[in-house]
Amino acid sequence: SNASGLHLSGVSAALGDAPYAAMRAAVAAARAAKIPVSLDLNHRPALWGARDPRPLMQPLAAEAALLIGNPGAIERMLGIETAGAWPETADAVESTARAVHETFGCSRVAITQREILSASEHGWQAHLLDSTTGSFWSARRYQVQLVDRVGGGDSFAAALLHALRMHMTPDDALHFATAAGALKLTIAG
Repeated sequence: SNASGLHLSGVSAALGDAPYAAMRAAVAAARAAKIPVSLDLNHRPALWGARDPRPLMQPLAAEAALLIGNPGAIERMLGIETAGAWPETADAVESTARAVHETFGCSRVAITQREILSASEHGWQAHLLDSTTGSFWSARRYQVQLVDRVGGGDSFAAALLHALRMHMTPDDALHFATAAGALKLTIAG
């Protein structure tokens, strides 16, 4: 296969048994072909309804080389307790990232934080743990005049995957992806 990676979204798992089964089959095929798996938790409570996402998301997290999420999604979808403050300190985020690595084995854990200052202004920051070196980085915090709140997380994930596949250092990849997520919040559509 020419694939350089398989990227999954928690949204697909929330859509029902058939999409989840397809995700599990894709993960098995990727693992067999030694293709790395990335997982964006992308928690959408309305899609999960009363169902508990942990029994579905925990096995997917255990297969992911790169896990992306925010503290709330990590707590609700993986059962990893977070500091619960908003926004969380870099030390608290690092503790959460290390707990995800220790529990699920993800070699890289990216955690985004969106601070809602008002309806039209958000703070945006992200952090990355690379367990292969034990390094943890925090990107700069952007204060954004919001145009469209949709897509910041997806832009972050896409930019991070691209930067890592282009062999940027994890630190540079994190800064690139954080800027991309912040920029998206200033663009309509």
